[in-house]
Amino acid sequence: MTKRPYTPRKRAISAAQTRTRILDAAQALFVEHGYSRTTVQQIAQHAGVAVGTVHQAGSKASLMMAVLERGFTGDEKFVSLLERPEFVAIMNDSDTDRAIGRYVDHIIAANSRIADLWHAATLAADTDPAIGEQLERSELRRLDDVHTGCHWFVHRGLIADTRIDEFADILSYLTSPVTYRYFTVERNWTAARLRSWLLTSIAATMH
Repeated sequence: MTKRPYTPRKRAISAAQTRTRILDAAQALFVEHGYSRTTVQQIAQHAGVAVGTVHQAGSKASLMMAVLERGFTGDEKFVSLLERPEFVAIMNDSDTDRAIGRYVDHIIAANSRIADLWHAATLAADTDPAIGEQLERSELRRLDDVHTGCHWFVHRGLIADTRIDEFADILSYLTSPVTYRYFTVERNWTAARLRSWLLTSIAATMH
């Protein structure tokens, strides 16, 4: 029986699957034990790979940022949220109220994946400058996405263009993972209650 060759495509698929296991393990451990108490050895054991394989995947700090990015956008491509097909589809919805509802649903879903990890990264930033710098860059990118996205509200006639900066400040607070975690974890709000509050708050801010 002829053995099938191990092609570059198969190697790429295998490498991607291994990286996914490593990121899954890192995310679970960072959330459960905290960044500082998680070791590379624990990540390797949890992922079922050798320690050297984890080192090849990146430093512990880079793994933290990779799982944060994956949580926000679904992958590690570092593509602006506004350029992603699923978000473009929301903004192209002809029904403005429905589009805002879909936007809120999208943000809640993203924050549900990322809030605990963002909290762990924030705590890690106190002792790890690399995490602090990466976290600051991620937050600046998020704020830039929010600010750029506010032009959609102007285009739909919901706010005056003179209010973009003010509206962006408020919207960035309403949709942040910190705000999500405060209400759902510390105040024990349901996702439905948070969704209702966000829609009401956004509507109030537009007037």
